[in-house]
Amino acid sequence: FDTTIGPLQYADQFLQLSIKLPSSNIYGVGEHVHKQYRHDVNWKTWPLFSRDIGPSGEMHNLYGVQTFFLCLEDNTGASFGVFLMNSNAMEFAVQPAPAVTYRTIGGILDFYIFLGNTPEQVVQEYLKLVGLPMLPSYWSLGFQLSRWNYGSLDEVKRVVERNRAIGLPFDAQITDIDYMEEKKDFTYDKVKFQDLPNFAAFMHDYGQKYIIILDPAISTKNLVDGSPYGSFVRGESKKVWVNESDGVTALVGEVWPGETVFPDFTNPDCTSWWVEECKLFYNIVPYDGIWIDMNEVSNFIKGSIKGCAQNDLNYPPFTPNILENLMFSKTLCMDAVQKWGKHYDVHSLYGYSMAISTQKAIEALFPGKRSFLISRSTFVGSGKYTGHWLGDNAAIWDHLRWSIPGMLDFNLFGIPY
Repeated sequence: FDTTIGPLQYADQFLQLSIKLPSSNIYGVGEHVHKQYRHDVNWKTWPLFSRDIGPSGEMHNLYGVQTFFLCLEDNTGASFGVFLMNSNAMEFAVQPAPAVTYRTIGGILDFYIFLGNTPEQVVQEYLKLVGLPMLPSYWSLGFQLSRWNYGSLDEVKRVVERNRAIGLPFDAQITDIDYMEEKKDFTYDKVKFQDLPNFAAFMHDYGQKYIIILDPAISTKNLVDGSPYGSFVRGESKKVWVNESDGVTALVGEVWPGETVFPDFTNPDCTSWWVEECKLFYNIVPYDGIWIDMNEVSNFIKGSIKGCAQNDLNYPPFTPNILENLMFSKTLCMDAVQKWGKHYDVHSLYGYSMAISTQKAIEALFPGKRSFLISRSTFVGSGKYTGHWLGDNAAIWDHLRWSIPGMLDFNLFGIPY
């Protein structure tokens, strides 16, 4: 483990270490669009900081953070892996020496090194450390159909029936946020999706399953009919939101439903509230699995409706080469407070903590059974709780091509589903 290629930089909010490598066969580190599986070592810098942005091919930070890379030595087949246990925003730079540099703006330099005769051995060692992948349900290995904006349940049923009529293998139907009333979690549109409580039975009659989507952001507003929005009221009574820098005032942002607060899934009280909300909704609209989205965490405005304070967390001395070069772009203020710490330190763990809470909901709903869970945002070890999908692609050939290195990358990260 040769770190003589560059000096160790160790300052407050800036830590850097470079590693000289025995070969240019470097794989892993994510989540990004890697157009090829093996890294191009010609002076590339990959930022890591979870972000709601589609996989368009530029070198920017995508939905999740995976800090593990594997190096396959030339000729011998011997391999090793390097993992930095750190959740702060960072950069991973590669150069033709060959060498790599980790540059992070917080936490500590906590490195794990895995040695193996083969790449498989290295990945096995890494997964023993971060957690073995969850075993998916058998039915979730089948074909699934999902689209944003079907428009109505009648349209969804027509799609299902067309596929049944031609005998196309098809195991699960998913509905996106258009099933909700005004895009609010744990509600359904009583007009366009009025028969949703019976939809799971309609699927089960043919041995098929029904999967719903849930986003983290919770609307602060009442429902269409003026009645209070129960999920918000119950969460508010338990104080389960991410707070402003004072640690007590709920941070308010804006997502699909409009003005929203953000559950703090690092708070055990929040987990029990979330599990209960999943149960209450299941009693109205039965479902077979859950797809969690927008959990980078995504916010349509910068930081909060109040803006973000001028300080070293929101504007650190060094900002990694992240999209828009602004820490709170499309997410929360970095000085926001969660149970696990300042958002600055735990931002990239949001999707990970949400997956753990949602897995607990699934265990409560389907005791002793395997169900279905995929998360857009992931962190090291997420595979123990959830699967993943590679994000909001545009169904073009380039995106199909880039999904292949993406799937191979996530096998290295312990998220084979």
